[in-house]
Amino acid sequence: MENTNRKVMDLEEKFEIDRLEILDPKALKFYKDPSNFISLKYKDEDYFNVRLTRLVPFFSKTTYISVAYDNKENEFVEIGVIKDMAELEPEQYKLLDEYLEYKYYMPEITKIYSIKDNNRGFIFVDLDTTSGRKTICIRDWYSNFRMLTESLLYAVDVDGNKYSCPDIDKLDKKSLAILEIFV
Repeated sequence: MENTNRKVMDLEEKFEIDRLEILDPKALKFYKDPSNFISLKYKDEDYFNVRLTRLVPFFSKTTYISVAYDNKENEFVEIGVIKDMAELEPEQYKLLDEYLEYKYYMPEITKIYSIKDNNRGFIFVDLDTTSGRKTICIRDWYSNFRMLTESLLYAVDVDGNKYSCPDIDKLDKKSLAILEIFV
């Protein structure tokens, strides 16, 4: 029993399990560095080329934003989490919001014309999105074309582009009939 407890303690020390650093929004100073990457000055430390990640991307665009960077040993290190971007200064908010909107660009599906299965693990979906009409190819449709909630459809094409339909019930009847076979 003692040996098991020691292993758990070693893991906790190594990976800092269950520690969440909520960042003080007033102390955050984000800026674009000369290479046009977002960098951060926080608590007298400079962090270059920080990565911002939405921890709850489908349901919260401006709360619980992870801020991380690669240290000198190229290890991914989280600095902490912004609980709510609304607490940032307006120019800081704008900088982060533009970055996150670009990073998480995801056209919404507005209509489905057809879905064709090539019986080789791919489906081809002809659809309208908020970015126009396109045909996307999806590999392993069971994993990459699925419902995340009762009404939220999420799709990832073979190129890694992401699409969503926040409420499939708002699609027209023909789209729903086509979609019914695959979700």
